[in-house]
Amino acid sequence: MALTPDDIKTAISLLAFAASLLSLYFTRINWLQSNRPVISAFVVEHSSGNTAAVFNLTIANTGSRPAVHVQLHASRDEISSLLDVNAEPEKFDSISRVFTSESKIPLLRNGEELSTSFGATNSNPSDDPWLRYGTEIEISVSYQDLDGRKYISRQPLKIYARDGFGGGVWTDPKV
Repeated sequence: MALTPDDIKTAISLLAFAASLLSLYFTRINWLQSNRPVISAFVVEHSSGNTAAVFNLTIANTGSRPAVHVQLHASRDEISSLLDVNAEPEKFDSISRVFTSESKIPLLRNGEELSTSFGATNSNPSDDPWLRYGTEIEISVSYQDLDGRKYISRQPLKIYARDGFGGGVWTDPKV
C-alpha cells in the first residue's frame, strides 16, 4: 500500500499538532517554574564584638510571586546539634520555637525578608553557652503560592558570619 500525497500531508499536520501540544506543555512548565515564590532561610550576624556574636535567622522570598504558609522544619536532634551541650533549656526552646507552626509566616511578599533573633555565640565556653559556631544542619522549608501549589525545599542552615565567610573582611582605615 502506497501513501498518497494527502496521507503524507495529514501525517505532517498531525506531527506539527503534536509538536505544538508538546511545546505548549513545556512552556507552561517553564512559566510555572519561573513565576513562583522561592524561599530561602539563612543565619546572619546581627552584631559582634571581641568574644561574642548575636545572630538573626532571615527568611527571604527571592521569587517572583508571594508565598503563603511559610514554615521551617527541623528535627529535635538537628536543633539540639546547633546548641552547646551546656546551654540552658530556655535557649533550646527559643531556637526550636522558630520551627513550630506558631512561627508560620502567613504571607511573605516577593522581595521581602523577615528576621527573628536566633541566639548567640561566645568564644569563652564558661560564659553563658548557647550556639555552636560553625554548626550546620539541614532544614526543610514548606510553603505555597497564592494558587495553592505546594513547595518543599531542603537547605543547609549554618551558624556563622556571612560577612567574612572565608575568615575575614577588609575594613576601612579609621580616619
